[in-house]
Amino acid sequence: MKRTIIFISCTMMAAFACLLVLVAVSGMPNDKKNGFDRQWIKVNVHRQLSYQLPLRAERLFGWGDSLYLSEPSHRQVYRLDSKLHIKDTVLLNVSKQLRPPVHFFADAAHIYVHEYNSGKLFSKGLHAMVFDSIKLSAGPFVKSLQLSDSFVVIRGFVQGSFQPVFMRINMHSGEQRTSDLLSEKADAGFSTDGILCSNTKKDRLFYIPYFENGIYCMDTDMQLRYKQHTIDTVSYNNIQVSGRGTGPMQKLYASSPRVKVNKRAFANDRVLFIESDLRADNELENTFKQYPVLDTYNLENGSYAGSFYLPVDKREVLSYHINAGNLYVLLKDQVIAFAMDLP
Repeated sequence: MKRTIIFISCTMMAAFACLLVLVAVSGMPNDKKNGFDRQWIKVNVHRQLSYQLPLRAERLFGWGDSLYLSEPSHRQVYRLDSKLHIKDTVLLNVSKQLRPPVHFFADAAHIYVHEYNSGKLFSKGLHAMVFDSIKLSAGPFVKSLQLSDSFVVIRGFVQGSFQPVFMRINMHSGEQRTSDLLSEKADAGFSTDGILCSNTKKDRLFYIPYFENGIYCMDTDMQLRYKQHTIDTVSYNNIQVSGRGTGPMQKLYASSPRVKVNKRAFANDRVLFIESDLRADNELENTFKQYPVLDTYNLENGSYAGSFYLPVDKREVLSYHINAGNLYVLLKDQVIAFAMDLP
């Protein structure tokens, strides 16, 4: 027993020592000037409603005014009413226990569940008893977006390749359109991992890398409409990837620390909002640590329009959902509805 305790202690000390070395080599984000300023805009953000949750939630999603909450066990989702109270429960009667990563979407009549590691999509009418399922890809995928009851976009892999590609898939016919955007490196997408979202009309797709200052806008035919930069100065990430094993059993992993630049993103039909993880040189450190800062970009060309703080504790934020000028924020213990008046 004593030897086991000593071994565990030594292991923890070794891990801590490795962490110190990584920090010493790479530095901590925001511990020095980052080389850019924010242009502050006055946005009237008015809290309309809030609801203290009686349960643990994972993600907020919805379609228009319809709002849902997913929960960590992925056994059911909860539909919210106009006062953000739980209205009813939609049981996920699938044939297996869903294993993360799992992503949820909704439209007027359906709930969609994307299970990344199995490459499957599950769908269910709101009043149906069971879920249908289809195989979207032969292997796992790493990002997804439900466009309609017919089309879904994933970032996945062709067989035998570690180069991820974007694929728009017709769920009924199986027809695919692909884009090799950001597929230069065969590192399973580690260096170009990011956020996939769309505008409200679902006719513009946006991909924002986590680790560099890029905005990539595509149309639904997977054609690049424009590439723009976010306002920070991180134009290149030096992510190192190592592999273990050979052939189909080869596993890739990030072997160097990664500093996240962009944290979350969402859009309506006017503005792309990006929650930044980098402090500007004209920001107070304490304010940046306390509140999420949202950088706004023009949807038509990706040009920067200004930044503002959202009056919530950034450490509590789990996800966002936007419908026109109404912004819904899921915190660890509550849901809040804001009305926003953008200039």
